[in-house]
Amino acid sequence: SGDLAAHLLGLGLKPGDRVGILSENRMEWCVTYFACVSSGLVAVPVDRELREREILHILSFSGARAVVASGDFVRSLQQDLRAISSMEYLISMEEEQGRADFSFQESLLSGARARENGSVRYEDLTVLPHDVAAIIFTSGTTGSAKGVMLTHQNIASNVMATSYHVAINQDDVLLSVLPLHHTYECTAGFLTALYQGATICHAESLRRIPDNLRETKATVMLGVPALFEAMYRRIEAAVAEKGGRKFDIARRIAWASEKLFRTNIRRLLFRQLHHQFGGRLRLFISGGAALNPEVSIGFRELGIDCIQGYGMTEHSPIISVNRVDAVRDASVGIPLPGVQVRIVDNEIVVKSKSVMKGYYLNPEATAEALRDDWLYTGDLGHFDDAGFLYISGRKKSIIVTAKGKNVYPEEIEAILNDSPYILESLVWGGPHEDPSEVEVHAIIVPDFQAFDAEFGPSNYSEETINEVISREVKQCNRQLASFQRIKRFSLRSEEFEKTTTRKIKRYLYTTKSRPLSKTRR
Repeated sequence: SGDLAAHLLGLGLKPGDRVGILSENRMEWCVTYFACVSSGLVAVPVDRELREREILHILSFSGARAVVASGDFVRSLQQDLRAISSMEYLISMEEEQGRADFSFQESLLSGARARENGSVRYEDLTVLPHDVAAIIFTSGTTGSAKGVMLTHQNIASNVMATSYHVAINQDDVLLSVLPLHHTYECTAGFLTALYQGATICHAESLRRIPDNLRETKATVMLGVPALFEAMYRRIEAAVAEKGGRKFDIARRIAWASEKLFRTNIRRLLFRQLHHQFGGRLRLFISGGAALNPEVSIGFRELGIDCIQGYGMTEHSPIISVNRVDAVRDASVGIPLPGVQVRIVDNEIVVKSKSVMKGYYLNPEATAEALRDDWLYTGDLGHFDDAGFLYISGRKKSIIVTAKGKNVYPEEIEAILNDSPYILESLVWGGPHEDPSEVEVHAIIVPDFQAFDAEFGPSNYSEETINEVISREVKQCNRQLASFQRIKRFSLRSEEFEKTTTRKIKRYLYTTKSRPLSKTRR
């Protein structure tokens, strides 16, 4: 990273200048990030799954003077990138320069020569704690992205505080699955893992995760609830297919061993499953949204610890996390050391060294989020008597009924999504016949695989789907107070558009919904 930093500085970039990073997870991404933050340059990681115009907007808005990108982006965007007024240098992460100004290897060799002849004194550079290290553009669930400015102190304090709650050591191998541009993976799955001496391997793709776990013999993996829930459902399906009697007996034996002899023999009893994951997997860490407690408990019964935490980009990002030895599965854990958390009008507010410097070129949004050094998260929550934090939902998502009752969509969505016939759902405050009133509406994506399994592929009508989903909605309503009950629902044939951490972009769907398409598969 020192050689790349020397090359960038040799080109005339100065501390404080922004450098865009645009690629899939790979070693060159990590080297570029370290080159920036170790030399006073500001890293601007960009979500590679954004539309081209969004990528170009972020790089232009941030005033990036250089962009380090994978070959695919160099080929497809190089003309547009060069049209950005601030942009001067394009570096390809590939061995071949292609249409870039430099290849990665050329940049490293150039930097090494500059350091050898003393033209760039990389080792003499000073980086101060309150200097901006990175600008992270949030993808957001409620609208336009904002550039979160994180300082060196923000990130370093979060890495160290997280390490007190989550023990990863030099014997661990972490399989990196989530995109590195997201601060959750960058801080927890990259920087914290390295800080604690672990080895990091990058997954080839989501489909290849089981293979990559075996190949790398990984011990730890970070993910989002959708990923862990999908993995657990596949395990459940495999158990059901083979007959669950032996599995249930093994779980009872494991429970008895712990109660009577205080000995955990789960890894031994379920060694065949562990072998499929490489034989060393010990810890899953979930973040980004609420994890179904059934999943974390289920993995623990199989001998794999599964904990969840809570954070946001504006806090670098971790705020709280469960510990392996202190878990409440419906909770997001206990705040990290040095992190003060209060509940103000049901909203979670936070104060610590990890709180962002502010939003880039957005003083209005900064003033709204930061008040007297406290970060107003926009999340609703509460503490239990033991100090564990629970999340109720997003403040902006609350539905206020005509009678002034507060309805939390996430709570209703959790019940809906428990149905085997519902893939995902979104609950919102839809219009009533009376414009002055609001009622609870739901948009539901049916699980067509479940319908195929029960009725046979293409052997059921849209009327059947409506009848089944209507039944499931009624079942959900029986578990709710009268003011929470779903009054109307509509169906979608496609999954909702989501952020990188698999949160639904709610603002895209809360004013309209698409009818079920006949070409659904």
